[in-house]
Amino acid sequence: MSVWRQGRSPRGQARAPRRTQLGFSETPKPCLVSQIGLSMRKSWATRAHSRGSLSLGARRRRRDRGGPLPWSQRDAAGRPRLWRLPAAGLVHHVGAGCALGGPGCPLRPVLAMALITPGPTDLQVLEVLEDLISKYVNIWHSIIYAVSCFRQMKTRPGEVLIDCLDSIEDTKGNNGDRGRLLVTNLRILWHSLALSRVNVSVGYNCILNITTRTANSKLRGQTEALYILTKCNSTRFEFIFTNLVPGSPRLFTSVMAVHRAYETSKMYRDFKLRSALIQNKQLRLLPQEHVYDKINGVWNLSSDQGNLGTFFITNVRIVWHANMNDSFNVSIPYLQIRSIKIRDSKFGLALVIESSQQSGGYVLGFKIDPVEKLQESVKEINSLHKVYSASPIFGVDYEMEEKPQPLEALTVEQIQDDVEIDSDDHTDAFVAYFADGNKQQDREPVFSEELGLAIEKLKDGFTLQGLWEVTHRMDSQRELAEELRLYQSTLLQDGLKDLLDEKKFIDCTLKAGDKSLPCHRLILSACSPYFREYFLSEIDEAKKKEVVLDNVDPAILDLIIKYLYSASIDLNDGNVQDIFALASRFQIPSVFTVCVSYLQKRLAPGNCLAILRLGLLLDCPRLAISAREFVSDRFVQICKEEDFMQLSPQELISVISNDSLNVEKEEAVFEAVMKWVRTDKENRVKNLSEVFDCIRFRLMTEKYFKDHVEKDDIIKSNPDLQKKIKVLKDAFAGKLPEPSKNVQKTGAGEVNGDVGDEDLLPGYLNDIPRHGMFVKDLILLVNDTAAVAYDPTENECYLTALAEQIPRNHSSIVTQQNQIYVVGGLYVDEENKDQPLQSYFFQLDSIASEWVGLPPLPSARCLFGLGEVDDKIYVVAGKDLQTEASLDSVLCYDPVAAKWNEVKKLPIKVYGHNVISHKGMIYCLGGKTDDKKCTNRVFIFNPKKGDWKDLAPMKTPRSMFGVAVHKGKIVIAGGVTEDGLSASVEAFDLTTNKWDVMTEFPQERSSISLVSLAGSLYAIGGFAMIQLESKEFAPTEVNDIWKYEDDKKEWAGMLKEIRYASGASCLATRLNLFKLSKL
Repeated sequence: MSVWRQGRSPRGQARAPRRTQLGFSETPKPCLVSQIGLSMRKSWATRAHSRGSLSLGARRRRRDRGGPLPWSQRDAAGRPRLWRLPAAGLVHHVGAGCALGGPGCPLRPVLAMALITPGPTDLQVLEVLEDLISKYVNIWHSIIYAVSCFRQMKTRPGEVLIDCLDSIEDTKGNNGDRGRLLVTNLRILWHSLALSRVNVSVGYNCILNITTRTANSKLRGQTEALYILTKCNSTRFEFIFTNLVPGSPRLFTSVMAVHRAYETSKMYRDFKLRSALIQNKQLRLLPQEHVYDKINGVWNLSSDQGNLGTFFITNVRIVWHANMNDSFNVSIPYLQIRSIKIRDSKFGLALVIESSQQSGGYVLGFKIDPVEKLQESVKEINSLHKVYSASPIFGVDYEMEEKPQPLEALTVEQIQDDVEIDSDDHTDAFVAYFADGNKQQDREPVFSEELGLAIEKLKDGFTLQGLWEVTHRMDSQRELAEELRLYQSTLLQDGLKDLLDEKKFIDCTLKAGDKSLPCHRLILSACSPYFREYFLSEIDEAKKKEVVLDNVDPAILDLIIKYLYSASIDLNDGNVQDIFALASRFQIPSVFTVCVSYLQKRLAPGNCLAILRLGLLLDCPRLAISAREFVSDRFVQICKEEDFMQLSPQELISVISNDSLNVEKEEAVFEAVMKWVRTDKENRVKNLSEVFDCIRFRLMTEKYFKDHVEKDDIIKSNPDLQKKIKVLKDAFAGKLPEPSKNVQKTGAGEVNGDVGDEDLLPGYLNDIPRHGMFVKDLILLVNDTAAVAYDPTENECYLTALAEQIPRNHSSIVTQQNQIYVVGGLYVDEENKDQPLQSYFFQLDSIASEWVGLPPLPSARCLFGLGEVDDKIYVVAGKDLQTEASLDSVLCYDPVAAKWNEVKKLPIKVYGHNVISHKGMIYCLGGKTDDKKCTNRVFIFNPKKGDWKDLAPMKTPRSMFGVAVHKGKIVIAGGVTEDGLSASVEAFDLTTNKWDVMTEFPQERSSISLVSLAGSLYAIGGFAMIQLESKEFAPTEVNDIWKYEDDKKEWAGMLKEIRYASGASCLATRLNLFKLSKL
């Protein structure tokens, strides 16, 4: 039976957290400062060898002072007191850059002082050390483990706390301990609430992957947890965090969204060469970026001739691009600038910028004339660099709906530590997080005069300088070895293929069907454990030259053998499954892996269930999980497919038990399951009880449960299900059953009380929301840069997808099934001057956050209208840019056939009009005719009858206006009339076929967008006549948002400017906030 973990007791009282061994001794630990990446694995700052003896640091202090220790450093009995960092312990820094405490490290003097300063100042030393780490260490590139008292979070300049989550368990390293997770714009930090000395900081730049996985928590049992895989200095670490609050997705949404925002804002922090920085000779500005100066005629001195270009100086970076080639550019964030100087070159005085070692240590020269301008520019850059250093902008702009406490408030109660050190029981802070679980043994610590701190004792004959030299030599040797390996691999591969082609040294023939394939035993044994075991066996068949293979397609076998000799294989949709199955049978991992990658890339609604079944059949978790996630993301669509009805019970359970199921309502899961049962009722009713446990009935409305679940004839006739129905009815009434205990038996049959005595409830009582239940009505703004969703109720923006391939002046539409399409647009092809107008057609895949190309329009056009009925897209009339003639043709796209067809023409030729769909009908309104005069005619198209009819005309002829269906009426606003721009608003009553005048818009505008969302009407952007500095009026784009207040019958301004609306088409749509990044 499926079970889920209950985070609270049946009475609603939170369970007290159980204290458990956290992987650290309860005795105080010495201070450790180490850098993985040093030739020595660790560096010990202080360590007591036995109780009652002095630490190295204490012995050194005593020797330096030349006399006995003062009484302030002795205990009550006069014995030497072992000073240590109070309330402190292990501090591991695993990061990039110089070794912590090594040559060139800014913390080196402080670390040395920690060993020679009297004990009472150790606490201050630790605080200074923590401040310096936060100031000098790039925490977003580092993993820092600390067992120091978490009194207050230490942040570096520019770091902002975004979210604070209590009741989070560090399941990997401190399983069973309740803690707090802090999410900043640069890292995540977890610290224990039970032991304030235990904490860990993970920089976002170290993260390789963030996902969810099932973990075994001591406090919640088996549950969905946040899994983070990281890599730092060639070492992999795993972190697993579990939310101890049932039903809360905030752990996943917060960390994933902030990390996604970090990944999409790397331009603020990373040195970039030849990136997409320039568009139409203008710099693509980042959010929060402002241009302070633009200098033309700047030479980049990267070659003997130099390259002439343009220099941009902003508040976050310096950008240069070549005038003749925009792709030849460089972006230098202030964060990566090491020095800015004026140096002499063979071209004369030049600006020289040296980047940080972390960014590659580039030295870039720029020639700016005259010298006065060069000096002025250097002064300006230095000034901006100083301002940035004091208050850096990292670009990770994300806000939680619920504001976290200020940093000063995030404190925990200080825990007093013992004075003496017991080093007999020591456990490393970070060993639990190693991805491979390996750990080496420590050598005896000694004090290093060169480093100024204690290190592990080096082996005889080794020195620190020698180790550094060995490291550099090893790097060169590795590069040479890699080059030789690649050369030898190529030589060997070519030689083997020649031997096969020439049939030399053939000692084996594989016979499949009527075809015999010559090969070599050595090659087969080297590439396949199956053949290795076969040829080394003692059976008589293995000694024969011919090996007969049953149930093998000779063509597929031939492809695999050729791959073994040439490392090349031709995969396609027709043979990949057969190759996959045969590679699995003969245990050829390289072919197996290639097939898995191929199938993952080819996942589609029509084949995902077959691929899921194949992954389960061939025991390939990687493929099965990918296919299951694809099915979960598109469950509503895929559950209607015939393949879904052919799933086995276990395959169905693997899908519907998934938390990431993309359904807005649990009712959809129930209906899909009952349809599956009725497809083969006789055989599937017996499995219904097990499937029933995976449906989360408590997420349904009580009315739906009573009307559809209780009254279902199959459920009513099943006694076992009736018992569960009774429990569910009690649950809706607020009465849950007593949870059972997850008691497991040991191999000897005895009950092990330590293993999981958590509260368990039946799976059908699970009330954790699915990922698809975080859907909200949003306004989607699509331009040639990005598709951004705006939430007018919360005044928040979310990045839906980048849209660099989307042309300007396109048209967009959202269907009744919430499918979003973009059609046409004005895009000038520089290489094809004869046909500059392109006819693009894209569909937004909101799950993958990308645009999918569809068959283009048969004929390119602009200023057309878009409509939709029964998932079919209609392109109505428009203008031919080549001939400048108005069009009356209507094109229809059928998504099933993926084809465009022509339907009944519009009665008149028109462009600049507007089209709206409502209740299976398409309405065409206004526009301009061939004589370039505005029309007020209105037409209705019935796709089933295929004819156009006239409706009551608009009161004012107009074109380029906004339109929306709001509360059953067609509303139009603004536009161009014969007298110029208009502010008038009209509403068409579909029932009476009459137009009424509404409250005028506050400003005369054209190309305004009207959107009806969740019962409210919004007006966005457009063009208005704005007075310029020259006192002349010119059409200017405005990007504001207004809301029509129905009760007051007036327009109210909401947002003065939303820059994402620039050049954008606007749609009312529903999107899942769980998958979007807040901007």
